Amino acid sequence: MDKWRRIVDRLITDAIGDGDVSHLPNAGKPLKLADDDRAPEDQRAAFKIMQDHNVLPDWITEGKLLETAEADLRAELTARAQRFHRESQAARSTDHAASIRERWIGFLAEFSERVEQHNRKALTFNLKLPKGIPHKPILNIDALLEKTDKRK
Repeated sequence: MDKWRRIVDRLITDAIGDGDVSHLPNAGKPLKLADDDRAPEDQRAAFKIMQDHNVLPDWITEGKLLETAEADLRAELTARAQRFHRESQAARSTDHAASIRERWIGFLAEFSERVEQHNRKALTFNLKLPKGIPHKPILNIDALLEKTDKRK
């Protein structure tokens, strides 16, 4: 913690310089560092300063992007599976049913590749995370399909 304290003190001293900083939010008030129990103790001061100034570490931004991408993949699979089942039940002939099945198989091949790309990004992300931060899940295409089949 001493290392961070010295760095922060030096940065504050440099920022203050000869100017008046009394107009800044929370000026003269101590930092409430205990607010974030998940942050490592030696990094709480840095995280608090970043939070007060709406600055996010790259891993938080990247994590949010991964969560959005995962939600998009799940939603797309659910929608496409529902469409496949609807079209399969409404098929007018065996040729039409075969065509619908071929499109579904093509979609699954392309979707599987996108899931693998997502998993590579998630794995890289997980390796970069600070200690104590929960990892993003690796998606299993079979489990996703099984969940989708149960929703029919």
